Amino acid sequence: MIAVITSCSFFREGFHELSRQLLTECKSFSRVMYSDTINTFTKKILSQTKAIVVDYGQSDIQQLIDLLVVKNKYPDSYFIFITRESCFENTIENILINTVSDYSIDCVSAIRKLKACLKDFASGNQHIIVTKNRRLYHIEKEKNLTKRESDLLPYIISGRNNKEISRYLDVSGKTVSHHRRNIYHKFAVNNLTGLYHVFGRYA
Repeated sequence: MIAVITSCSFFREGFHELSRQLLTECKSFSRVMYSDTINTFTKKILSQTKAIVVDYGQSDIQQLIDLLVVKNKYPDSYFIFITRESCFENTIENILINTVSDYSIDCVSAIRKLKACLKDFASGNQHIIVTKNRRLYHIEKEKNLTKRESDLLPYIISGRNNKEISRYLDVSGKTVSHHRRNIYHKFAVNNLTGLYHVFGRYA
């Protein structure tokens, strides 16, 4: 099953035609579900979903946070983002998109790449594509973030508390607390609001 997140009727029509074309080659994609938001899908649907296609053309931090929660609950789901380069200009969005998406496609060439991606996925040949831009790489290098701190950062900026992060990443609360303090120290802030303010300067 494929779940498609979009509020655009044209995107739905286009994806419906694409899935019809693929049906002869990819029998596992015979069912496609559409919704404006991930939260309307039931647990049963999400547990059966192999790929989640997200039409992400406009800034929506809450949607990214909701998708991050789903990704942690259903780690076997493959997230494909159809987005625009402009969506990576916001550092917080860039971090969250990078964490949630397994494959990111610029909408200019979306249909051609999406068709190829789904064919590869159906054949068991899926790839995980990191979607960081130069700004995010620069921030991580400038602040000398460790791998663990980079892993925790998306959960921190999405407002998750230490207990939730501990559960998502299967690490101790003490470890999360330690790395949160380190991140705040490296960005010279005392709390999450300060972190948002710093990221705003990078925009």
